[in-house]
Amino acid sequence: MCTQESKSLGTKGPAATQANSENSESDGSESDDSHNNNNINNNNSQGGKSRSSRPTNENDDTATAKTAVSNISMSVMNGILHGVVWVVVALQLPFLLNRNEAKILYRPAYYEYSTELSLFDNTIWTYGTDYALCIIMTSLACWILSFRHNRGTGINDNGNDVKRLCILSASMLLLYAMSTLAGGIAHQNFHTVESRNTILFRILWTICVGTVCLAPASMGMIGSEGIRLFKNRKDCPSILKSMPLISDTYWIIYGLVVTIACGLGAMSFQRPACDIFIGGTTQTPSTFYCMAFLYTMKHYNNSKSTSNSKKIHIHPHMKIMGLIGFILNATLLPIFPVLVLHLGWTLPSVNTFLHSCLCMAWSMQGFILQHVIHALVVEEENNNNIEILEEEQQQEPLKMKKVQ
Repeated sequence: MCTQESKSLGTKGPAATQANSENSESDGSESDDSHNNNNINNNNSQGGKSRSSRPTNENDDTATAKTAVSNISMSVMNGILHGVVWVVVALQLPFLLNRNEAKILYRPAYYEYSTELSLFDNTIWTYGTDYALCIIMTSLACWILSFRHNRGTGINDNGNDVKRLCILSASMLLLYAMSTLAGGIAHQNFHTVESRNTILFRILWTICVGTVCLAPASMGMIGSEGIRLFKNRKDCPSILKSMPLISDTYWIIYGLVVTIACGLGAMSFQRPACDIFIGGTTQTPSTFYCMAFLYTMKHYNNSKSTSNSKKIHIHPHMKIMGLIGFILNATLLPIFPVLVLHLGWTLPSVNTFLHSCLCMAWSMQGFILQHVIHALVVEEENNNNIEILEEEQQQEPLKMKKVQ
């Protein structure tokens, strides 16, 4: 009996083991399936999260794009509106100062000049000083542009690039040079009223006055760039930080609107010199914007110092010179009637005096901009030299170890 029971148990053992293994395998497969299902569910949930995050990023990008478009459109609309307003103000300002004198001097021509009314000087005193102005302004622009090649015009520690300020400053001076060059050619070669009623004279004189009308674009962007460069400095005063940073789009549109008005003849008078006064008056917003920047700006050269490093500060007397340079031409508008109607000066003497004032004002503008750029470049060059010295000092111990 015992042997039979043991035999029967022996025959049942492998079958039971096989059954248990099958049960364990089935349990394992079930656990694997549940694990796979969990992975699938996790992947689906992660995929759902990633898919749900994509619309959020897309919405952020769309909102950013809409904001940028809205800002640009607002700048364009404001530029057009303010350009039109200042053209109207410039045309009316002489009559607000003295209506009787303005009626005599500011007689509209619309590029159709009258033999009885038109006055245009052709002496060397006028076109000679025009050419001299062109040479001086071109030289100043080239002087400022020479700083583009300095190592200090790269992107500095504040993430700003002085090179752009160089280009903007030079562009304003080159617009002045183009204006005086075109004016000199016109004064030298167009002696009769008939010749001034030609399309060639209209093109030349539109360039002469139009570049003055376009100069506020460069001037305004100089103010914006200056504020942007100095806002992140340690020595930046709070009043400068609170100044609005006007977009380049606004200044470009503003300048284009005024220039188009000039090209259409809105600023054309029987005395072509009066055209310049009207065009210059439209520079008022950009002039005061740059003056506000110069007045609030402070620069004490925060660069690290060595025995060989240069220190250049923007001194108060340089700032005063720059402020005078930007506002000096405003005095010519009320002085012009006094010289012509009350003192009886001749056209050559009046034009020579006006060109001399322009030379002083524009030169002072160029000098202050060059001084600001030079100070920033020297500061950044000092910082670059210090970094190079520090790197060399750190590498000297390694070189000594290699030699040993």
